[in-house]
Amino acid sequence: MIAYPNIKKISVVIPAYNKANLTIKTIESVLGQTYGNIEVIVVDDGSTDDTKNKLQSFGDRIHYIYKQNGGACSARNVGIKQATGEYIALLDCDDIYDSEKIAKSVECLEKNPDYGFVHTGMLFINGDDDVISEQGISDYPTSGWIASRLILKSFICNSTVVIRKECFKEVGYFDEKIFIPADWDMWLRLSEKYKAAYIDDKLTSYRVADSYTASNMETAINEAVYVLDKAFSRNNHISSGLKKRCLANVYFSYGLDYAAMQDFKKSRETLLKAVLNKPYSLSGLLFLGGVLFAPKLFRKIILYLRPNKYYLTQVSRS
Repeated sequence: MIAYPNIKKISVVIPAYNKANLTIKTIESVLGQTYGNIEVIVVDDGSTDDTKNKLQSFGDRIHYIYKQNGGACSARNVGIKQATGEYIALLDCDDIYDSEKIAKSVECLEKNPDYGFVHTGMLFINGDDDVISEQGISDYPTSGWIASRLILKSFICNSTVVIRKECFKEVGYFDEKIFIPADWDMWLRLSEKYKAAYIDDKLTSYRVADSYTASNMETAINEAVYVLDKAFSRNNHISSGLKKRCLANVYFSYGLDYAAMQDFKKSRETLLKAVLNKPYSLSGLLFLGGVLFAPKLFRKIILYLRPNKYYLTQVSRS
């Protein structure tokens, strides 16, 4: 165990829904941490599978809470409010921690008392736990005051974050009206009030075996625009040019996702919206040209450069 003079408690909040076997792996990765003072809170968001029965084997090593289905954000909020730790870690029920994840995250925040939260690099894994690719974002200004960078693109993975619990009193809880970019909304609110720390180690494995987002792309886009509108309303100083750049980045991202899914019509429409918001983007024009004139080749290039997008091929459209 990692020994601290006064080892602080960290509460790991895991919203669970209909993924019993994967949830067991997730919990085991938390119980296998080298850090000693951990509260594991599993909020079952109305699962209809055997999640409840299978988790009984953990006994009092976890705090199990059952609630009616209300979405991951409502489950996270229940867990955060029930947590007794000074730190809150958020972990999706199909992701996995490296054994040093919590120890390194807490150590970082203990050494940087003026920072509100910490995030780390991660590995992308498939349904068999095989590593597909990795994310390291050391090229970005990911430590300190990062709101101006974060509004341009969501680069923080939910399952890598540890937050001081006191921060939620200032920024509020997860927005339960949205689902897909709800974590981005939270990181934006946090980063406007607190500095962020970044650990350039891959301490979380993020599973991309299936995706709600891939089956609900229009909702994902609309929710991302909603998140930006919220951020713009909180920050009246943001220029119209920056607003258009932010919107363009959303449309670029989902336009590429549509191409990976072979929905080339939607890809063209979405990339056109991006170009209209950011007409002088050479990469945007190249993306649009690719999907217009050589869509199948363009798709192969996307999947080669971004192997973590392969999960989108499972819901591809002809």
